[in-house]
Amino acid sequence: MSSPRGINFLNFNQTGSCISMGTSEGFEIFNCDPFGKFYSDESGGFGIVEMLFSTSLLAVVGVGDQPAMSPRRLRIINTKRHSVICEVTFPSTILAVKMNKARLIVLLQDQIYIYDISKMRLLHTIETATNLRGLIAVSPSLDSNYLAYPSPPKVIKSEIKGHATTNNISLSSSDATTMHNSLSTTDAAVASGSHLSPPGDLSVGENSSLEVMDSNAAILAPSQGNVKTANSILKNGDVILFNMQTLQPTMVIEAHKGEIAALTLSRDGTLLATASEKGTIVRVFSVETGSKVYQFRRGTYPTKIYSMCFSDDNQFLAASSSSRTVHIFKLGKAAYMTENADAHNNSDLEDQDADDFSIDEVEEGEREETASLGHSSIASYDSSQPDGPTKEPVVDASRRTVGRMIRNSSQKLSRKAAKTLGAYFPIKVTSILEPSRHFASLKLPIESGAAIKSIVAIGQPVDVDTIEYPELFENGLWGSAPSESKSGVMKMIPIRVISSDGYIYNYVLDPERGGDCLLLSQFSLLMY
Repeated sequence: MSSPRGINFLNFNQTGSCISMGTSEGFEIFNCDPFGKFYSDESGGFGIVEMLFSTSLLAVVGVGDQPAMSPRRLRIINTKRHSVICEVTFPSTILAVKMNKARLIVLLQDQIYIYDISKMRLLHTIETATNLRGLIAVSPSLDSNYLAYPSPPKVIKSEIKGHATTNNISLSSSDATTMHNSLSTTDAAVASGSHLSPPGDLSVGENSSLEVMDSNAAILAPSQGNVKTANSILKNGDVILFNMQTLQPTMVIEAHKGEIAALTLSRDGTLLATASEKGTIVRVFSVETGSKVYQFRRGTYPTKIYSMCFSDDNQFLAASSSSRTVHIFKLGKAAYMTENADAHNNSDLEDQDADDFSIDEVEEGEREETASLGHSSIASYDSSQPDGPTKEPVVDASRRTVGRMIRNSSQKLSRKAAKTLGAYFPIKVTSILEPSRHFASLKLPIESGAAIKSIVAIGQPVDVDTIEYPELFENGLWGSAPSESKSGVMKMIPIRVISSDGYIYNYVLDPERGGDCLLLSQFSLLMY
């Protein structure tokens, strides 16, 4: 009996309509709707398989199980012609590859290479902080052609207490110079254009190859880790936005205090979503201005955010996590920001564990921020409250538990009451009083304790015939739905989730009611 294939890589394409999977024996490409496999290759182990939308162009990287499958070698292949367009070998292991219709981005541990995808010509090289997680985001749209990646950690020297952030510190000239240098790239000749034609420029053709040389420039990033001394703190929750058209960094967004765990750009490139390693707060920023436009509370318990995804119209943001739950937030009207609230704009409430009532670890400054919750909380947006007339959220009867009933009851506390109580209770109590921020959610049918990662994608709205799913819409799983919604066609939003054990789960979300997403189908990627 042959051993099962090991999954090394799983991802959706830029529109969430296709899935690429790299295994120990090859790679496979699937269509999501209708579900089916339409391409496969069994030439060896693959660690990265990225698609360019729904075209026949793939970027693949091997796992090193044979000389031709080096993890340092990138191959661009055409699945329609079954041919290799080009190959590029890098000085170290490739951690991530991202593409849009103009640029191809290759991420190494401490370097980012930017290529003109039409000619596979190297345009620019960026020296970065050590990025072992392979965190990087690329805008699918060319109208807002941006790249986002974690900034090198900044050591801030100050006599102010450790809870201070760069929101309330004026950097000295030497610190400003250091910050400026951290954004600099190894190519000083951007303006002259001399970097556009490096030695050995890649020629596109069958089996062509290029060896990219190591840069002589020093890596600017200090060592990773939460280092704190008497007069300095290390802040490593910033994100750099880089314009891939002008090949220049545009701004640094102070997203979180803790290390970035996940980030994504919207499909039109206008919004950036981030989450820190704490995983309790999700923030959304404007790419144009760098300002925070939404802040959502995912939950009170720390968790690992695996992936985030915007809908095409930027009305929804989904986040998958190690809790086996996917939360969907509704991006209604942005929170109203005042000058007074801006002082608290990036307060990291997620740095506190809401399940622990010991407040000895809460710093004095954070207690002060809690006392001002009535002001600072307007920087958050409660997506569980629709902008229009309210409707009862969908309730999946199969998910009814005592804990969920308690949480649903607590959501009935008004936002005004939570603000008032927040002025009198410590931060860890206040976080429990806050109403749920998510608009909808789903729970993957995975055994508790299983170390399964998941990736989420939001599809285009579809018409669902409720008659085809009597077990969902007629036998009570639809909860308190009005009678007219229990038959006929309903407009729903597909929520697709792929898991590292090789499954795709197809859920639907009611865009008006929210609540529980309902599971329509699931398939095994390894058995199909």
